[in-house]
Amino acid sequence: MKTTSLVLAAAAFASLSTAALAQTNTWVEVDDKTIVAPFNVDADRLEDMDVQNEAGQKIGEIEDVIGTERSAATALVVDFDDNAGFGDRDDVIVPLDRFSLNGVNIVLKDNAETVAGYETYKD
Repeated sequence: MKTTSLVLAAAAFASLSTAALAQTNTWVEVDDKTIVAPFNVDADRLEDMDVQNEAGQKIGEIEDVIGTERSAATALVVDFDDNAGFGDRDDVIVPLDRFSLNGVNIVLKDNAETVAGYETYKD
């Protein structure tokens, strides 16, 4: 009985570890000339652009454009301003679908609570 329990526990642990590894993305910076589809501009133009909240206030800046491969962007790395209400967060990975383009401004749809759950980019 003990042996069976140990085997089952080990199998459960192994499956959890595999699932956790499968969820980990390997992020890379995309090539500068890669077109970022939602905004129809290349990655190089997005870098260093200001990020605004939906009220039009500047809350941060785009540091990098990243993806799981160099030819396709899937997220932006944002450095949030200290006084923007997002805490002391730099290099936060935010999925592209969390942004919109308002004229020439990149607007983040998420609030500070949601952003707190996003991972940090380690380049």
